[in-house]
Amino acid sequence: MTFDNYVMTQNSPYDGSPMILVSVTATAFSTIGRLFNLAIADPDRRLVAVFQGTQRTGGYAIRVTAIQRDGDRLIVRAEFTIPPQGGVVTQVITSPAHLVTVAAAEGDGIREAILLDTSGVERARFTVP
Repeated sequence: MTFDNYVMTQNSPYDGSPMILVSVTATAFSTIGRLFNLAIADPDRRLVAVFQGTQRTGGYAIRVTAIQRDGDRLIVRAEFTIPPQGGVVTQVITSPAHLVTVAAAEGDGIREAILLDTSGVERARFTVP
């Protein structure tokens, strides 16, 4: 599935473990808007936000590499970057995040989104209530 990069950051205000959100509900849209400081969104696009979670140093990043739809499920694959052991990094709390958009038709009707790392391990799951 084709997606467009919207924004990537090392310092999202999200404080927690890895997470995925898709703007298919008002609550999810509101949360994404707050975490990325968005005022408006294109009604023809759905937002897909992935978060690596709070990290104790710099050198971390998350980047969406692929998205596919499987029935009512969205599978999002992302690269989770970690700093090399013993590497020089900034000593600051970070919270890497990546926001992409997909066509509304691709996101509408999903009931679940799953965030997988490059090895296929599930890192987070979003279920539409």
